Amino acid sequence: MHKANVKITGLAVLLVSLAACGDDPKASGPQVAALPGASTSASAGPAASSNTADRQLPLGASKQEIDRLYDAYYACWTQHGVPSAPGKGENGGPLLSYKMDEKKYQPAVDACADKEPLGPPELDPHQNPNYADDLREQLQCLRDQGLPMEIRQGGTDNATIWVAPETKANLEKANSDAGMEIQRQCEISAFTQR
Repeated sequence: MHKANVKITGLAVLLVSLAACGDDPKASGPQVAALPGASTSASAGPAASSNTADRQLPLGASKQEIDRLYDAYYACWTQHGVPSAPGKGENGGPLLSYKMDEKKYQPAVDACADKEPLGPPELDPHQNPNYADDLREQLQCLRDQGLPMEIRQGGTDNATIWVAPETKANLEKANSDAGMEIQRQCEISAFTQR
């Protein structure tokens, strides 16, 4: 209902999951572009508040950690008037309602900006000077583990990892429990500073 394919273990995986929904990586912008007003930086301006630590995702976050933060975030949306659109599994909920009428629901989303989950600083190219090298290392790890992936440029300066080619079989492999764990471990391995 609430996750917009948040079968992820990190922000790069979020984009992999969104690819399964047909989102265009070039249109998706920053790494959490599927989430309106998203920022990967803890110092993202006026919306950043004292509860930043409560909404900061750690590197290699588990599905449960991610779900917990997004459950709270989307609950805020519904409290501010975004209905939960019917949909199958994770394809319904307030995010679908928002996408169907962004102009109407943007004020509710803006009201919840201080609850929006923040990506790990390691995955923010503005905070991690080694981001490009780390991303290439993550890609190599994923390929070594048999996941068909590639780096694609998204938004202004964000490059992310996507399933490629985006066949049903490759997407299912990447989004399987085993594939998600491989992605989580490769993210941790590549982005942990040595």
